Amino acid sequence: MKFKLFAAAACALALTACDNDTPNPELLRGANFVSAQPGVDITLSFDPTEMRVYGRVVNLYNGGYSVDGDQIHFDGFASTMMMGDPEAMATEQEYFQFIPTIETYELSDGKLTLIGTDGKEIIFTQVETLPGEDTTPAPSDTPAAAAESTSETVSE
Repeated sequence: MKFKLFAAAACALALTACDNDTPNPELLRGANFVSAQPGVDITLSFDPTEMRVYGRVVNLYNGGYSVDGDQIHFDGFASTMMMGDPEAMATEQEYFQFIPTIETYELSDGKLTLIGTDGKEIIFTQVETLPGEDTTPAPSDTPAAAAESTSETVSE
C-alpha cells in the first residue's frame, strides 16, 4: 500500500514538473538576439561564461545580469557615447531607460520577451550571428589561400 501511495505521489510530482513554464536561464548563455526598432536594430548577447550581456543600439553597451526562474535583472550598463541618427538615438534612450525596469522574461520558439514592471515589453528574435559580424574566413584562412601562401615560386 505504501508503495502505491509513493508511486502515485511521484507521478503527480512528475506531471507537475512537465507543466512548468519557467524559462531555463541556461538557454540564455551564449545566445544572440536582435530586435528591430524604429530607426535601428537592437542587439543583445549573453556571454557564454560570465553573467554579462553586451550589444549595440547606436552605441556599444555591456553590463551584468542575474536570473532566478523567470525573473531577470540587469545591472547598470556602460556604453560608448557616439552620436547617430536622431530616431535611432531616441530608440536607444528609450531602451536604456527600459532596462532597469525589466523584471521578467519569456523565452520560447526563438523569441526572447523582456517585460518591465509596467507591463511594457520588448521582443527579440534569436539569431546565430549578429548583424555586422563577419563570419566569412579571412583570405589566409581559406584552403586555397593557405596553399598559395605555402607554395614557392621558382624563377630560373
